[in-house]
Formats: sequence, structure tokens, C-alpha cells
Amino acid sequence: MDTLRSQRWRERRALWATDFRTINPRAYTADFIDHVVARSFIAEHHYLPTYPAAQVAVGLFGRRAALEGVAVFAVPATDAVITRHTGFTDPAKGCVLARLILLDSVPQNGESFFCARAFRLLRRARPAIEAVVSYSDPEAGHIGRVYAALSGAHRGTTRPRTVLRVGDRTISDRTLSKIRLGERGMDGAIDQIVRLGLPRPGLRESPGAWLHRLQAECLLTRHRHLGLFTYCFELTRDARRHGRALPRLPYPKLLPAA
Repeated sequence: MDTLRSQRWRERRALWATDFRTINPRAYTADFIDHVVARSFIAEHHYLPTYPAAQVAVGLFGRRAALEGVAVFAVPATDAVITRHTGFTDPAKGCVLARLILLDSVPQNGESFFCARAFRLLRRARPAIEAVVSYSDPEAGHIGRVYAALSGAHRGTTRPRTVLRVGDRTISDRTLSKIRLGERGMDGAIDQIVRLGLPRPGLRESPGAWLHRLQAECLLTRHRHLGLFTYCFELTRDARRHGRALPRLPYPKLLPAA
């Protein structure tokens, strides 16, 4: 379904903005927030409840100083995310907008209002960062309308890949890697999957064997994901110069339901 209303999230449920008015800039403010606060908000409301390798977290506050939105700028999975989509050879000049969420209580146009102010705060906190890469997931109903409203450059779609899911919840590659390789943070990664309702590893069961058993019992299922839309926000004149040779494609649209 295509709609002009803004999709929002609350308690991990997809909703629509309940206020048909556009946002009043004098009624909302954006400011830095502690990662503990951002992590709790994301875990409670976002459809991807895990917290990324964050650099800067920004909150959106309403009239009663209540937290109604969070943006998290994070370290990318690989340096190539930045160099490929920004044109900079130094990956430290970019980051990813890893989480963006507003509650359904925020009026229309809240996303573009919030993002614009979050970018300013990011530049204040990390002036070396000149570009931001972000993704939108069409399978979750996101095609990046807010990114188009902010004139983000649409770079294309990531390659299709096979992911593992618990129900309709995708388990990140990083979470699975920590478990398979026994890396630091493995216990937390196992807890994350267990919290989704899956059994813990057996007493003498290795983490890798546990993942294999969950797949064999169809508790972890394979899903072919067709890819994410990729956007880049060039925050400085130098970033715009570096991005000139990179693709700037037409903005994607949701196909009408069959």
C-alpha cells in the first residue's frame, strides 16, 4: 500500500503518524543523548532492536521534553561502505545512519525535520565526518522518502543475499559471526537470539552446532533478501565535490500491491 502518511514504529510495531498536521519546529528540539538512553529506546521500539557500533546518538524531544525519536550514527560494517558511496578515500570522513526512528505521536514531516538537525549535531560532535551513508529496507516498507526529501543521493541497491530469520526478524550477519567464530560479545549475541524465543545451547553443545541445530529444526529459517536502497548525504562542499562522479539515480517507488 502506498500512502502519504509517515510510517512510524512503537514497541516494534509498524504504525502511521497519528497527527495529520505538519511538525511545528518550535514544539520540538533535537539534542545529543547518552548511548544508554538511545539503546533502551531502540530496543523497545525499533524493528531492529540491536544497537549498532555507535559514534553519536541524537534524540528528538517534544513539548513535554519526552523522547519521541532517536537517530544513531555508527561505524560502518566495512570501510568500503564509505569509500564506495562517498568518493572519499579516507573512510574516517564518513559514517552510517544506522538507526532512525520516530514514534507515531510525531506529526508529519518529522523525519526530515529531525534528520536535518541530527546532521548538524553530528558535524558539531565529529567535524571530520563529511558524508553519511544510509539504507532503507523495502521489505520493511521503507523506500527512503525522507532521504529524498533531504536530497540524499540514491546510489542504487545492495546485492541480494540470503539471511537467517526468527519469524520475520532478521539476525544480523555480525551477530551470527560472533557466535560462529567465538568472538568477543558472543554471549550477548546468543542472548539476543534466545530473547526471540529460541532455546539456549545445550550443556555440551558448541555455539556453531547450536546454530546448525536451530536451522535443522526450522527455528532459524533462510530468507532471500532482494537488497537495500542505498543513499548518501553529502554534508559539505568537499563531500559534494567527491560525489560528483558517483551515481545519483532516480528515487525508488513502492510498487502497488497485487
